[in-house]
Amino acid sequence: MSLRSGTVLLPAFLGWLFTYYNSKKTDERKAQIDRINDQVRQLYGPLLACVHASRSAYAAMVRQHSPDGTVQGFINALQSSPEGGVGEAYRRWMKVVLQPLNEKAADIVVNHVDLLRTPYIDPLLLQLVAHVSANKVILRRWEEGSVREWSAISYPNQLLDYVTTEFKRIKRKQSELLGMRLQEELQGEATETGEANKLEPSAPRPPRARL
Repeated sequence: MSLRSGTVLLPAFLGWLFTYYNSKKTDERKAQIDRINDQVRQLYGPLLACVHASRSAYAAMVRQHSPDGTVQGFINALQSSPEGGVGEAYRRWMKVVLQPLNEKAADIVVNHVDLLRTPYIDPLLLQLVAHVSANKVILRRWEEGSVREWSAISYPNQLLDYVTTEFKRIKRKQSELLGMRLQEELQGEATETGEANKLEPSAPRPPRARL
């Protein structure tokens, strides 16, 4: 191979290498953005909506039916007289509002566990799924008349804080990735415009009139 041939091939190889590296980088960025969009749309967004709605519904139930307006007062009345008015209200709220919301949240976790941000399943999510499953049995027992039965698996009270934190982290990462992509696209447009300007000669200026 002559020196001249090598001089011609080297820039071509470097150009191909540059193009390959940038294409690979772009594909990786797109895959990251697609995944994080799925995480927001299919997992953390719907999960936060369900968990927040469940917390709000529970608070509304307590405000309406607690003898003293507090959670502890509601629990005391429920445990002391499950057959009373507070117990009836609790079972109605559980059947119509709370359990359906919790079931939907648990289904979101189970169906989209592959979209979790972490490589493990947080214990709060596992407790949610177990709580929902156990309550299905309790609801059936209530229908059969055993209103003094309660689930041995409590609802994870820290779940809302956990999901809120995870949602904010995912949204922050999403904004960063989308901002980087937008910056790259703008840079690409600027480069294309610059190349086009190089190829197209500017319009000739009219001659100056002599005074």
